[in-house]
Amino acid sequence: MRLILAVVLAVLASPAAALEAATPAQFDSYVVHDPALGEIGWHIDNVNASSKGPLVVWLPGSGAFPHFQRFSDGSQGTSFPRDLFAFRDRAHFLLVDKPGIPFSADMRLDEATGRPVQLDGPLYRAGLARDNLIARTVKAIAAARRTLGARVDQVVIMGGSEGAQYVFAVAGLVHADKAVGWGGLALPQYQDFIIEQRLRAERGEITRAEAQAAVEEVFAAIKAIHANPLGLEQQFMGETNRRWSGFGAHAVVDDMLALKIPLLLVQGGDDDKAPIINTDFAMVAFLSRGRSNLDYWVYPEADHGMRVTDSARPGKRISIAPEIWSRVWTWVTKKS
Repeated sequence: MRLILAVVLAVLASPAAALEAATPAQFDSYVVHDPALGEIGWHIDNVNASSKGPLVVWLPGSGAFPHFQRFSDGSQGTSFPRDLFAFRDRAHFLLVDKPGIPFSADMRLDEATGRPVQLDGPLYRAGLARDNLIARTVKAIAAARRTLGARVDQVVIMGGSEGAQYVFAVAGLVHADKAVGWGGLALPQYQDFIIEQRLRAERGEITRAEAQAAVEEVFAAIKAIHANPLGLEQQFMGETNRRWSGFGAHAVVDDMLALKIPLLLVQGGDDDKAPIINTDFAMVAFLSRGRSNLDYWVYPEADHGMRVTDSARPGKRISIAPEIWSRVWTWVTKKS
């Protein structure tokens, strides 16, 4: 039944045009100048720019990556899901630059790992804070709404991974109509590291005593972070105190419970970056309060990138993101 439903939704909500590579030329770029936040680059797609439709705001995951990335081997990357942008003929898509990170850039691949080398720098690190990213996004959305005017019939805020950790806060501040979190969490991010150690012990990978020792190290790190919450020199898991003091300690479920609009969480059951045990708490919180404005879609075998094991190729994974985004689009356009 689940497979049939997915196929039906894909047919009903499939993009009008075949999926093609997005390009920077498909966006018009603007800048908001703010005394406290500096320059905020924001970009709105220009496909069917004069039509009326939802303003869809995408909040990307972690890392110092531009929205469009070009690599020396000829490959390209984006900070947003191509499968979502496939619906560009029916909406206005808004992207907001991270502090100190350009909209589009040439990047290099690390020869040892084959992974992209981030465009890290002082401006990015100083600006990488939950409150700062929220404020920048709110300013950009206000500017986009002024620019588009009556062409916007609803505002939908979407965030993936790190973006999912502040998507609901932004939704509340801009009075959005709907909000979607993709691969996010409900409890403070610090809890993820504790969950990981507890699960390793239950799987027999480490002893419970070793898990406890690792958890105590997490506690010590949290204490050190919040003794110097704005610090940019000390790091935990590769990120500064400035970043962790906002993201690590904040319970996203509090932002969610403050909203009465339709909310959606999309989560993979095999996600080792954002353990589903953390996200499950959101539905517990809503159900126990008699709230019905949260939809929670779990794909049990999917990882953080919404990939599942490919039955035709043992050891390989295949993306199910296209069918999920089709289902999300049906949810977005459904009348409340």
